[in-house]
Amino acid sequence: MDVLIIKLGALGDVINTLPLAIRLKEHLSARVHWVTEPLSFPLLSRHSHVDEVILFERHQWMHSLPGLVRTLRQTRFDMAFDLQRIAKAALLCMASRSSRRIGFDRARCKEMTWIMPFERIAPADPSRHMVKQYLEFAEHLGIPEDEPVWDIPRGDPVGMALPESYVVLNVGATKPANRWKAERFAALADLIMERYHLPSVLTGASEDTSIAGQIVKQSKAEVIDLTGRTTIMELVTVIGRAKAMVSCDTGPMHLAAALGKDVVALFGPADPRRTGPYRGHVIRKPFACSPCNKKICTDPVCMDAVLPVDVMEKLELIFKKG
Repeated sequence: MDVLIIKLGALGDVINTLPLAIRLKEHLSARVHWVTEPLSFPLLSRHSHVDEVILFERHQWMHSLPGLVRTLRQTRFDMAFDLQRIAKAALLCMASRSSRRIGFDRARCKEMTWIMPFERIAPADPSRHMVKQYLEFAEHLGIPEDEPVWDIPRGDPVGMALPESYVVLNVGATKPANRWKAERFAALADLIMERYHLPSVLTGASEDTSIAGQIVKQSKAEVIDLTGRTTIMELVTVIGRAKAMVSCDTGPMHLAAALGKDVVALFGPADPRRTGPYRGHVIRKPFACSPCNKKICTDPVCMDAVLPVDVMEKLELIFKKG
C-alpha cells in the first residue's frame, strides 16, 4: 500500500504529523510518501517510517511545480492525505493519482478547500492538540488509538564544543507576537547560572542573531550563541543533550517535546491546548484578549506578563524530579 502525506508547513507542523505517519506505516504496512518544503526535508529524509520525501520548493514554485506534479503522477497511491487544509495543498492532492483523497471536515478547512471532492474525517473539537487532530485520520481508517510516538532520527555532530550540561533557550519565533524580550532571556540565563550553575545555549534561526546578540551582551552568565549556526539535524543533537529547554511557540519547541526533553513553553497569543508542546510545562498568563492568534501585536501584554521567575518555578519542578 502506498500512501501520500501532503504536509508542507513549518517544522512544528511536520513534527506533529509524524505520529500519524508512523501509525500508517505500522498498522497498514504502508509505503509512506511525503510532500514537504526544504526546511523539514533533512528530518523526514532520514526518518525510518518515511519511504520517500518529495520536495516542494515553495519560493520557486513556478519552476518546481511541473516536476512535482510529474512525480505525484508516477505512483498510484492508495490514499492521499491533505493535512494542510489550504488551496495549494488541496490542488496537489487532486493532482496525485490516488484512489482515495482524505481531508479534514468542512469546519476545519481553510481557503474554501471544503469544496474539493475529498473523503472527509468526522467533525471534532478544533481546539484539540494538533497531534491528536492529525491522528484522527488514523482513527478514520479504523486504526486503534494509542500513545503517539515520533522516532526522531539521530542528529548530526555539532561543529563546536558543547558544555557537558546546559539549558537550551530557543529565542526565536516565526510570529513576532510570540517572541519574548531579550532582557527577559538574559535575566533567565543569569538565574539559571546562579541557581543551577548551568550555562545557557541559545538556538534559533539566522533572523534571531540580533536578539541573541542582545542576550549575550546583557547577561552576566555564560551564554553560548548558536542562533543561525545549526542545521535541523544539528539542532536535534543540541536539544537532545540538553537538561531542559525554554522556548516560545515555535518549531524547535515541538522538536524538544518529540525528543522527550523537558520543555518550558512561553505562550501568549496562541492556544497551548492546540499548538503547545504535546508534553511539557506551559506558562500563559490570563488576558481577555488571549488567545488572539495574531502574528503581530503592538502591545504584547500577554508575553510581557511572563517573567523569568515564572520560568524558574517550572525549571525547579523539572530538576527536582531528576
